[in-house]
Amino acid sequence: MSLTFYSPAKVNLFFKILSKREDGYHDVFSLYQAISLVDHFFINKAKKDNFFCFNNKELKFDENNLIIKALALFRQKTKILNPVEIFLKKNIPIESGLGGGSSNAATTLFALNELFDRPLQLAQLIDLSKKIGADVAFFFSQGTAFCENIGDVFENVSFQDLNFYIAKPNFGMSTKNVYENVDINLLEKRDPQVLKSAVLRKKEIKLFNDLEISAFQLNEKLQQTKSYLENMGFDKVHMSGSGSSFMCFGRIKPKSTKKIQFFSVFNIQRNLENWYSL
Repeated sequence: MSLTFYSPAKVNLFFKILSKREDGYHDVFSLYQAISLVDHFFINKAKKDNFFCFNNKELKFDENNLIIKALALFRQKTKILNPVEIFLKKNIPIESGLGGGSSNAATTLFALNELFDRPLQLAQLIDLSKKIGADVAFFFSQGTAFCENIGDVFENVSFQDLNFYIAKPNFGMSTKNVYENVDINLLEKRDPQVLKSAVLRKKEIKLFNDLEISAFQLNEKLQQTKSYLENMGFDKVHMSGSGSSFMCFGRIKPKSTKKIQFFSVFNIQRNLENWYSL
């Protein structure tokens, strides 16, 4: 039996940093959204474990790979040790702030659970996901969610239709470096409850990202990229996650270049029984 899944990217429609924790992480409040930019994930039972990426031969399936971490946690929890083959076609750019690795990990957990006749409940999959990384649990939401704590606690929100572009420059950003460079004193004070209330009352979503200041300090080309995109005519341009990608809203239709790749995207959702669909 072979199963196929979409492994979606996510964006942060707004991203508020609340405080720095003693463990080095940051408490945040963010509105996450799954989008139609997806990796293709294939899994089946096999005689021995095999992992392969069709279009990125440099991707390493070692102990640091989140797919491998997810597989190890699933086996530890369920005691199901049957070998599997996992094949991946990567479309989500790396070091882009779009959560591609986290999405692959969540998709792995869901896919393994389906492949072996659902030995775990959703709550158990979410608990496992939190052991892998801060963004992984979000993908078990319905696709639109407020995320709190370090990003690993989510609350589903009613779906809102959005169509926009992702702009990915030809360089990436290190999530670790961007967070380590954050200066809380430089951030605008915003009340999470006010942000939350505006979304729930169907008012316009306040788009912002507290990580932009830190990221721009680390790489001036990022600030230049945002200015370039704004000058192109987009109405709103905001960085997603720790960068280097931007969400671009407006009616213009950009074309990809050697310096910037554009992806036309829309929001996607999942229901409680199935994974994401386009």
